[in-house]
Amino acid sequence: MVKIKKVSNSDSLFSLTVIYQDTKSPNRERPEHIHDDYEIVYVYEGKGTFFIDDFFYQMQSGDVFIIPANTIHRATPDHLDPVNSSVVFFGPELFFPTLIDDSFSYWHLFEIIKNERKYKISLSLEQQRKFKTQMERLKDELVENKLGSRQASLLILHEIILYLHRTLIESAVTINLPHTNSPDWVKEILGYINQNLNKKLTLTDLAQQALVSTSHFSRVFRRSTGMRLTVYLNTKRVIKAQELLLATSLSVSYIADLCGFESLTHFHRVFKKYLKSSPSQYRKGKRGF
Repeated sequence: MVKIKKVSNSDSLFSLTVIYQDTKSPNRERPEHIHDDYEIVYVYEGKGTFFIDDFFYQMQSGDVFIIPANTIHRATPDHLDPVNSSVVFFGPELFFPTLIDDSFSYWHLFEIIKNERKYKISLSLEQQRKFKTQMERLKDELVENKLGSRQASLLILHEIILYLHRTLIESAVTINLPHTNSPDWVKEILGYINQNLNKKLTLTDLAQQALVSTSHFSRVFRRSTGMRLTVYLNTKRVIKAQELLLATSLSVSYIADLCGFESLTHFHRVFKKYLKSSPSQYRKGKRGF
């Protein structure tokens, strides 16, 4: 087994981290997951369930998961056969701002994935071989940190994104639809929450909506999503607030109400917990004014 390597060459202008061939047990997986980075996950072996943007995917060898920034996600490795994977995290500043070829953009892959809400690609054996080579080259470049390492690792990252884009468009690659062993009521309640996020949503009300007891709801919801209900609701509301803060000129207090926060104080406390800044600071920092 290859020793785990976490390598990074990051600062405020260049954010790139690779976690190479890490085997995660369920108790080592991060509890909740939302961040401004883009993420590519490649599975070498093992099994598990990946919860991404309210969909459940089975994880197995040869799978690639493409996760746009600020997308709620949580992996749950199998207890008996945990997933061994490599993960690449990178910031949006690593995309070229201008287009050389109008028919291609590094953003386009993530736009397709996000719009179609299909986050998993299963590669053929030949595609797996090529992709593993690219991941190893990226890891080696960051580890060795030679002259021009940033330029070289950026080129390899762009090569990976282009390869996935071409694979998606040109090959008979399988774009996997969500699949899970979770009860139907879990999937239905996720849709219900999305449609009613601006309302007060309590455990009792949601359990009644699902026609199960509160204790059963809590247990199965956490087992399925990897999150407690409160964490899930707060994360979804913060994501919606991020979108409204950047896409509209609505007041912070009105956005808090639209996202279902109990009060403006509650909104500020939760938002700062997740994103380390107040809603106003986040808007100003991202917009540049």
